[in-house]
Amino acid sequence: MGWTVLLFVRGFFFASQLRHDPICKKVFNKKRKPFSSLKQRLQGTEITTVKKQPPQKKQPGKKSNWRQHHEDFIKTIQSAKQVTKALREGRPLPPLPPPSINPDYIQCPHCSRRFNEAAAQRHIKFCEEQAARRAFAAKTTGQALVSKHCHTCLVVEADLPNYSLW
Repeated sequence: MGWTVLLFVRGFFFASQLRHDPICKKVFNKKRKPFSSLKQRLQGTEITTVKKQPPQKKQPGKKSNWRQHHEDFIKTIQSAKQVTKALREGRPLPPLPPPSINPDYIQCPHCSRRFNEAAAQRHIKFCEEQAARRAFAAKTTGQALVSKHCHTCLVVEADLPNYSLW
């Protein structure tokens, strides 16, 4: 009884089952090649197929310093709360917290300002040219070069004897 159940599981006749078994084993033991519709479409045309390059491995980025950013943020919030409390109570304001320096930033050797990598590359070139121009102008004219940072401050770039801004 078990013999007939094994033979007629898929509903084949005995003769058909004998022919089916070796074909089925052969088909399912082979690996199928993946079908490429692109190859079939381009077959018979003059267009050449371009092999895709494997994706390049990403270089590991800089380590995230989220913990430091988080601590700076918490300190800023705490100092702001102290200021509002002092204003409410009429007490003198507490001293300002020291500014946090981002270690990811690069310092300009000419003006000591700090920038991220992309901005630092652009700025340092510009600042170097400006510093050279200021030095050249101060030497050739013999006068101090005065630059205006904002509407309230003037900065004198060269120290010359007996020179007055007013």
